[in-house]
Amino acid sequence: MAGFVGFGRQRRMFEAQFQPAGDGFLYRNHTIGEPIPVSAAQRDRYVEDFARFTRLGFWAMLAGAASLLAAFLLYSTLTRSEVPDIVMFGSFGVMFAAYMTAYLKAWNKPQRELRGG
Repeated sequence: MAGFVGFGRQRRMFEAQFQPAGDGFLYRNHTIGEPIPVSAAQRDRYVEDFARFTRLGFWAMLAGAASLLAAFLLYSTLTRSEVPDIVMFGSFGVMFAAYMTAYLKAWNKPQRELRGG
């Protein structure tokens, strides 16, 4: 997936929250939060989990959009009418909101686990 430069950029932004400190790292939520010491193994696990989410999330959004478009096409074909704009925009809005909620959850996973909340 070398063509998807966004994956690498997101990963680098996420990695920037971990600053080298001795034989481990300091995690700072959004690079400005209170420093929390983590091991190199913990950092690697968090980075890989986030990278996996960005890849899977992208494909899930693509599959969701294709499914919605197919459903709208089927509806229009069977009813010989257009899908109301509110339904189309609302459907894509709900899908995007669900993705952003999951994205923020993945981004803040270290904070939740390391702070115990």
